[in-house]
Order: sequence, then structure tokens, then C-alpha cells
Amino acid sequence: MSTQTKYIISVVSGLLLYLIMFIALIYFNFIYYTTGFFAFIIFVFIASIIFRSLAYKNAKENERPDLFYMTFIGSFVVPTLIHVIFFL
Repeated sequence: MSTQTKYIISVVSGLLLYLIMFIALIYFNFIYYTTGFFAFIIFVFIASIIFRSLAYKNAKENERPDLFYMTFIGSFVVPTLIHVIFFL
């Protein structure tokens, strides 16, 4: 798999995580109200650990897996910050 493909996968994974967490946050806030934020943090923490371990496991010799991980986190954090700024 090429480096460009891995970056694309990182961005798409981050955006999908944002969408999943947006839906989960709405669900948990309607059902449990206060646990939505905690579920959000726990799920993101687990997903980032899994993605980081996969990035380091599948990195080739000349690649920097931390850049894949930072791309993943960035593509999740930027939509989340936009959401927080405009919708809260």
C-alpha cells in the first residue's frame, strides 16, 4: 500500500470516527443525558489507541507512522472543533 493511500485512509477514518461519535453523542445524550460526553471520550481514546497500533504495525521502513496517526487525529479534531464552535 502506498503512502498516499495510507494518508487517505487516515483522513477517511478520522472523518468516519467523527460521524460515528456525533451520532453516538446524540444517542447517549437523549437516552442517558450526562454519559454522552464520557462515552465520547472513552470511544475516541480506544479508537485512537487501535489506530495508532495499526499505523505502527503497518508502517514500512521509510515511513513515519506518527504522521499517519496525527493525520487521523487532525481529521477527527478539526470537524469536532468546528462543530463545537458553531453548534454550542
